[in-house]
Amino acid sequence: MKRLLLIGGAGFIGSNLVKALLKKGIFSIHLLEPTFANVSRVEGLNINIHRGLLSDVDKVQSILLNNKIDIVIHLVSTLIPGSSGDDFENEFINITFPSLRLMDFCAENKIKFVYFSSGGTIYGNRKTNIPIKENSEIAPISYYGWSKQMMENSILFKNRTKNLEYLILRPSNPYGHGQNIHGKQGLVAVAIGKILSGQEIEVWGDGSSVRDYIYIDDLSKAIVCLLMLDNVYNKTINIGSGVGYSVTDIINALDEVSEEKVSVEYLPSRSVDVSAVVLDISLLKELIDFQPVSLKEGISRFYQEERNGK
Repeated sequence: MKRLLLIGGAGFIGSNLVKALLKKGIFSIHLLEPTFANVSRVEGLNINIHRGLLSDVDKVQSILLNNKIDIVIHLVSTLIPGSSGDDFENEFINITFPSLRLMDFCAENKIKFVYFSSGGTIYGNRKTNIPIKENSEIAPISYYGWSKQMMENSILFKNRTKNLEYLILRPSNPYGHGQNIHGKQGLVAVAIGKILSGQEIEVWGDGSSVRDYIYIDDLSKAIVCLLMLDNVYNKTINIGSGVGYSVTDIINALDEVSEEKVSVEYLPSRSVDVSAVVLDISLLKELIDFQPVSLKEGISRFYQEERNGK
């Protein structure tokens, strides 16, 4: 049985991943969450929750040793694409720098390090070479993307100098059950929240920006399959649908699924938002059997669940 520690595993992506891992019955799962963190998404599951901060290096190392952890899955971040320079500084102090020490410890103790990067902001603005391959240049234009690039570069450095075994996963825009429909991040989720509360959907720009969206169940299943492959390591892997949809496409899909005309307010575009990101997922499909659901099917499932209060 593989023993995993998920750092930030009680959030939207982490909680869905935990449930997918538990279904396999071959993983012993530990979570590291701050004392103040809400863990309601994973309450009652057969997992071990450790309360503490990533910056408490001694405590994290004790958890790894005492529980004989085989794989660390790093999901935690305090940033979103619109985060400021001050937010970035806080992220570096509390997340990035402690993560460097964690990488050293993992390398010394032969613990695999799996990092959730970004399959969107890290690539920056693209007008050509779309879909984007993993070996494409990364050129983020937001502090969020820059923080991901810093972490990726640090992982590669630790691999070169200390033989850290790693996987860098670059998921596209995930959406689906468990996502906060009243939050500030995730177009599909926020739009569903606005529709159900009778409010206008705010769109930054003219609706032409294109993203790659992936239903959360597909993302979770893909990650579980990769974790089960012992011979897949020291790779950077895109995880998405491989198909691009504009904001207008999303609005049209929500029109159809909700069976009502969605009200939209268009706001000035933001400098931190990239214009187009679609991932090349050919490497992922070489490694695992991967057939994601269509955007319409995924949105329909998500909308119906939220409307019915599930």
